[in-house]
Amino acid sequence: MDSDLPPDPYAALGVPKNAEAATIKSTYRKLVLKCHPDKVTDESLKLQKQDEFHKIQSAYELIGDEDKRAVYD
Repeated sequence: MDSDLPPDPYAALGVPKNAEAATIKSTYRKLVLKCHPDKVTDESLKLQKQDEFHKIQSAYELIGDEDKRAVYD
């Protein structure tokens, strides 16, 4: 597995383990809008938001796909 994976992808996205795919997807989209490095205007926060963005991306890649999620769970 990739070393950039968050310890718990559900916690990274802020969803429960029994969340439906639609809930995971909508939560992911909201978080991406908040944390996308191109949306952050403050240079001091840009690096922090970039790190958060990558964690969210990794978590969604793992649990956003039903097959990968089944293997993870």
